[in-house]
Amino acid sequence: MKMTRLACLCSAVLALLAEPAAATTLSFATPATAVPVGQAFTLDVLVTDAADLYAFQFDIAFDPTLVQATGVQEGGFLSAGGATSFLPGSIDNLVGTVSFTAGTLTGPGPGATGNGVVAHLSFQALAPGQGALSFGNVVLLDSALGEIPTSTLAGSLTVAAVPEPASAALLSLGLAGLAAGLRRRPRIGC
Repeated sequence: MKMTRLACLCSAVLALLAEPAAATTLSFATPATAVPVGQAFTLDVLVTDAADLYAFQFDIAFDPTLVQATGVQEGGFLSAGGATSFLPGSIDNLVGTVSFTAGTLTGPGPGATGNGVVAHLSFQALAPGQGALSFGNVVLLDSALGEIPTSTLAGSLTVAAVPEPASAALLSLGLAGLAAGLRRRPRIGC
């Protein structure tokens, strides 16, 4: 009887140990609708299921024919855990990358836990189309400087052409302008 309880207890412990812990995830919060050509917009880099996140580093790849990166700012997630140091990284709009964006808490203490925004990426829409966003060189560290298991979710962007006025509206506007011009002309003759 005691052996059966011990076997059940061991089985339960092994089952708990066999379940993989939820990986911390990095993803993009992209605009819900297409961004018009010429518009400036911001994308957030989100962290989900973070446990004791003390430092992070990542690269972003984007389609440089659709958008150009204009800046990177620190999000509020890590700084909610204390004082931070943030490096916005290096923008290369010819290749379509933002490289070596990094942030860390400073001083001793636990890392941040939960979900939130780790960075804000600013872009300018250049041309209509659809393009992918992806992460590279991702490293997340806990307060003991151990690597945190991480997964990433790619994203996509849609840039829409600036809508042109409808043909009927253009024709009406043209005819109204022609009529106004004819009324203003002085009459020649008797």
